Amino acid sequence: MAQSSDSALPPCRSYAFTLLLISYILFILLGGAVFMVLEQPEETSLVAEVRELRSSFLEDHPCVQESGLDELLGKVLSAGKRGVSEADGEENNFDFTSSLFFVTTFLTTTGYGTTIPLSDEGRLFCILYCLVGIPLTLLLLSCLTHALLPRVTHAPIRHLQLYWGLSHNRAALLYCGMLAVCTATLFFLLPAAALCLLERDWSFLESLYYCFISLSTIGLGDYLPGRTHSRAARQGLEFATSCYLVLGLVVLLVVLESFWQLQQVQALVHVFVGVRVNELTGVGLDELVLSGDSGARVSLEEPRYTLPISTISHPIPATPTSPSVEETCALETPHTASYKKIASLTVDPEATSDPPDQNN
Repeated sequence: MAQSSDSALPPCRSYAFTLLLISYILFILLGGAVFMVLEQPEETSLVAEVRELRSSFLEDHPCVQESGLDELLGKVLSAGKRGVSEADGEENNFDFTSSLFFVTTFLTTTGYGTTIPLSDEGRLFCILYCLVGIPLTLLLLSCLTHALLPRVTHAPIRHLQLYWGLSHNRAALLYCGMLAVCTATLFFLLPAAALCLLERDWSFLESLYYCFISLSTIGLGDYLPGRTHSRAARQGLEFATSCYLVLGLVVLLVVLESFWQLQQVQALVHVFVGVRVNELTGVGLDELVLSGDSGARVSLEEPRYTLPISTISHPIPATPTSPSVEETCALETPHTASYKKIASLTVDPEATSDPPDQNN
């Protein structure tokens, strides 16, 4: 019966993965439909407003030709899409601070899109630089994440186990919840409140939206701090944003890795893709765990269950005591007794011979 249920697991997993794929496609279609319903009326209204302004301008300035106005607007919009604007004479997208901000955004794959290379040489250098820089950045982030996990995640979970008496599963759940709340407060809510104070025309929702779009590396570029400030203030905000992106990405990777190691998450992954035997490891002394000999090959169909160490271990006395004579005799096995008898026969063969006849 157990073998039949185990053999039915791979088909169930294949069906679960198919269901997951279909659900994801439906999720994408749902997102597209919702955005169409929410944003299409706003887009239509904005287009109508721009056309009305254009018509009013042509009526108020009859000397301006319509073709010339359309050509001017086209060039201005095209330059704006490439990050060039004539509205502020002090604005320069490729001074040293702005160039550092540009490098940080595409190395972290955020890419706001407000600043792009303008020359062919710049585009070629960007390609070559990204081929080396993006893998190097991912390697650095991965090394930092694995270096911080034992101190930031594993040590607090062990502390909750030892001093609060929680199992590993409950301690991990509790700590991940606290970690998520602290991360949301320090890297989303507080920066959004600070941006509300710095950018007067931004609401709290717009600031929170910018923080989420930035740290999730989506980087739409529709909001960018410092564009309405002086050049010095803009450069300071760009430097602060660069530090915020790098530090925030490291923290988010640590949080995601902590959640990934939860038993519930691993069980959910196991439903869809299965699990390998070498990944079945015990995590607590007060729970039943799946284990197997490291040198032996254990089949997936017959996992072996063992009790935790605390259950099968015997208490060790505080002071060592020597066993008594009765305990020594009781512990003697038949093989040991026979071995001793043979040894005595070898050493003293006359000890087992019959005593001499006293009558003789």
